[in-house]
Amino acid sequence: MANTVNMVLDNELRIMPKLPALILLVTFATTHGVVWDCDKQTSCATCTGMSHLLDAGSPTSAGQSENPQHLEGEEDEQLGTQLIGCNWCPDDNSCHAYGSLFNKCSSDTYLKFPDVCPTDYPSSTTPDFLPDWMGSLNAVLGNLTVLDLSLPGTHDSLTYDLSTTVSDGGIDDYPELSKILNLFSGSVDIIPGQIEDFIRQQARTQGLTITQQLDNGVRFIDFRQMKEGEGGWYSLHCLESNNLSFTYLKEIKEWLQLHPQEVVVAWITKHGNGGATGDDAYPGVKAEDKQAYWSQVVDLFSDLIIDTTVSSPNSTSLNDLIARSHRFIPYLGDYEEFASDDLKKYALDGSLVDNQLGSSVETEVNSYQSEKDAFSSAAETKKNDKLSNRLYLRSMATSSPGCQIEAAAYMKFDPFANSDDQIKSCTSGCFDIPSLVGWCPTSLMDVAQMGAYYKQLTLEMAYNNFDQGWEFPNAIYLDSLDVDGTIRVGTTLPWGVEKDDDVAEHKTSRYPYADTLIGFNVKLACKLGQGDEEKCTEFTNMIDERRKVYEIEVWDDGKYGRSKDWPQ
Repeated sequence: MANTVNMVLDNELRIMPKLPALILLVTFATTHGVVWDCDKQTSCATCTGMSHLLDAGSPTSAGQSENPQHLEGEEDEQLGTQLIGCNWCPDDNSCHAYGSLFNKCSSDTYLKFPDVCPTDYPSSTTPDFLPDWMGSLNAVLGNLTVLDLSLPGTHDSLTYDLSTTVSDGGIDDYPELSKILNLFSGSVDIIPGQIEDFIRQQARTQGLTITQQLDNGVRFIDFRQMKEGEGGWYSLHCLESNNLSFTYLKEIKEWLQLHPQEVVVAWITKHGNGGATGDDAYPGVKAEDKQAYWSQVVDLFSDLIIDTTVSSPNSTSLNDLIARSHRFIPYLGDYEEFASDDLKKYALDGSLVDNQLGSSVETEVNSYQSEKDAFSSAAETKKNDKLSNRLYLRSMATSSPGCQIEAAAYMKFDPFANSDDQIKSCTSGCFDIPSLVGWCPTSLMDVAQMGAYYKQLTLEMAYNNFDQGWEFPNAIYLDSLDVDGTIRVGTTLPWGVEKDDDVAEHKTSRYPYADTLIGFNVKLACKLGQGDEEKCTEFTNMIDERRKVYEIEVWDDGKYGRSKDWPQ
């Protein structure tokens, strides 16, 4: 990440000598109506997705791999670029030219970037069944423990709400770089916020809010946080969250109060390393600050949090957890320093999370095999982990290869770069997917949805091989959670950014992630003799019908990395 950000800064500085011409062009455009073509954009995604700086001669210039937007009659032959800036006004659902003096939004609220456009989510309704699945299935699940179950989870669960402020602890192993970015980011942007938004696009893994995630069946939360200097605690993934981390904890508590038969497990760390301690866990944060914060968390969940002197994840049934109101179970990173002696009983040591990472989509052949191996042996791993209250967590999250981030940065910030070369270096140098041709993922969510397409194959395989002894871990965390507890495997991003020349009927294809894990829990409980035959049949049939709504789909897309017969 350090090299990438420095490269981005270097590229912006290369453009600086052209700034006088660019400034004149901006002034002319915003006062004489040159970019009034913004008015023609009818959605937030297409409006904000228009590149601010284009190479007039290349259809795949900076940012154009997703949304080609060339406007006629706006070329400057000497400069060889077009300057376009469009902002979306959510108050009147209209698109406006950046800096327009005569066609302003009806309020001061503008959306400047596609990734802050509203996520495609039916906000007026909540899903059926998923908000209360533990309670609805109590007749077969009630006597099982948390460490018997497999919980649907999300990776970097709070990244749907990232700001454009680089976190003090956001770029692991590069604390000085974080300070530099905090000081200088934004100062050399042609359009303010571009560097920061680029970082956000490489950091955001989720489109749904924490409440929506819980409503969609998630019961394992990857809760990451950091104390920001002399300020409060924020969530983070490179950038800090818009709100204090306490805000999201309050949402979880309020949700639990509305769903009295549900149990939520949270893994609270800085960067998913439950075994890190002291400065390795939270650089520069004093023990007294950690303990003061944890005291506030315990007070917040006082009538809902587990008391480990009474309840234990490996021996206390769901029924007893619910009866005792021990329904929030935190695994706390930096446990010894974070929780004072009198408050240790309200959490489990975060190092008890057996977090197995596996491979990611850049080496999908390896990832596919490692997931098969993990699921075929999960029963034995869970059995051994349960003895010591260890929670077996499997990462099915994706990561952005450095070469992909670098290629995406060149395409976004350098209008004079050869995008064809950048795309080629990205597709052939970063990924082993043979059908990824002519397109470089420009955001982590693009990478995540491409990865989810292949994750669905191994998830479905494990579910169908239950009778052969395959199982799921105690929890899985992954990216791109979508409506109805699905993961999005199509090409359109959650906030509406579409791709050109993809397979139209699969733009928003989804896989039933939450129902698949919940269905496994029913199968396992019934195998263990929980519930009568009638209930087992009823619940199994119900889950199977739900899974058919988003039945697994595979297809060939020779541009965006979806293959029908690979890597099986």
